[in-house]
Amino acid sequence: MPRPGEPLSSYAVRLADANGLPRGRVLPAWRHDIDVPAGELSTIGSLAALDPDEATSLTMDRYPLAVRGHGPQRRHGWRLHHRVAWVCPSCTVSTGHRDLLWQTALMPVCLRCSCYLIRAGSPHVVVPSHPRVVEVVEYLTALAEASVEDRGARQVLYRRRRRCQDLAATIGHDSFDRGGDLPAVDLDAVRRWGAYPCSDPASVATLLVLTGPRRDRCSKPAHLRGGQSSVFTDADRDRLDWFLTRLRHHVEHDDLRPGHVPTMLTPPQGDDARKPGAWLSLTRAATAMHMLISQATDHSETPGAAMTALGVPGIPSCALIDGIYAGKGLREQDGGLLTTALQELLANGLVDYQHRRDTLRPVTRLPGTTLRRLPPTVTSAPDFQALALAWVWTRFTHGPMRSSPWPTTPDRDVAAFDRRIDPETRLLLHETGQHLLADTDLLQIPTTQTTWAGIDTRHG
Repeated sequence: MPRPGEPLSSYAVRLADANGLPRGRVLPAWRHDIDVPAGELSTIGSLAALDPDEATSLTMDRYPLAVRGHGPQRRHGWRLHHRVAWVCPSCTVSTGHRDLLWQTALMPVCLRCSCYLIRAGSPHVVVPSHPRVVEVVEYLTALAEASVEDRGARQVLYRRRRRCQDLAATIGHDSFDRGGDLPAVDLDAVRRWGAYPCSDPASVATLLVLTGPRRDRCSKPAHLRGGQSSVFTDADRDRLDWFLTRLRHHVEHDDLRPGHVPTMLTPPQGDDARKPGAWLSLTRAATAMHMLISQATDHSETPGAAMTALGVPGIPSCALIDGIYAGKGLREQDGGLLTTALQELLANGLVDYQHRRDTLRPVTRLPGTTLRRLPPTVTSAPDFQALALAWVWTRFTHGPMRSSPWPTTPDRDVAAFDRRIDPETRLLLHETGQHLLADTDLLQIPTTQTTWAGIDTRHG
């Protein structure tokens, strides 16, 4: 089966090798994952038992013109010139992995390895990517997926490309100071951004960050920034005091603890947690809730300690977190989000998410009983176990893959896996997660020979 995000050309190579065929018999070498004739898609579909829509989903043809470009030459979109190939100096060299969106300027970093891509044929030097670049790329790739059906997302991508092209034409050495420790821009390369984007991945990464929203407001805590006191009003400070009073009540009467906070809070009603950037805002809100409950239990906690407890160390801060840490206040909109989240935590019975994170983090393989109950056609996929464990993690910890033992696995891969599996497999994986958590609880109480035998039978 195709891997999540795998382009048709990469899958065709694996398919040819598996069937002992010359690679050109499956897909001509000059195809660039776009405008593939129906006959060639049919050939791949017959070999891999894929329907036409599944085969097309492996090409750039599934994306709108804003992404794949216009006309036969595919110009004026995010797609790179067909002579430009970006690869990961880490995983492409070792495993041959490629991603379809690496053929666009939307993804100048490898989200699996968190390093900058390089042009094919360049020295294989692995340079870790800046966290801000990863955040922007995750947002833009999610926006590209949304643009398949959402006209608004397509317009956002059009505008972002124009800003990048305008900045590429005017950027100078004095602009580098705004980028902090972002990669240096190759001026000769960015000046050639025209009908096709710039061909240098590191330069593109910097342009994507510089054309996005400014992050100066969240660059350091509120109590270290001059003039920040005017941001919060007296009503905001009163709202923060009231919310802390309410938390202290639940700490005393309901045994509320910071460990009851999931890594992502539930989005407000009507919002979609899968929309671009939603995971970050909901994780920041969870960090704020973690800090507030710690204060309610008479423990002072820094934002970094809260992020580490939630499994997302190093995410960018924001005004919500800084305002709580400095005791400045809590804005009305943020207060509404936290109040709704608190009500949901109480309604769900105060689940110990910290215990779930600690329990599932050492699990590196599915129990043998689970694998034996699944058909070989499901378990034979090379990435099934990894994605199944990732699925269990996201369902039971309510956290993004950034908080998991596999932080480089994109959340979109897990979402694609969830759409691909059948209801019976989904139910079995849910039962497996429940058993893993239940068995760990069992190990914390005195056990008899019978209970140990049950655990051994289940997990081998």
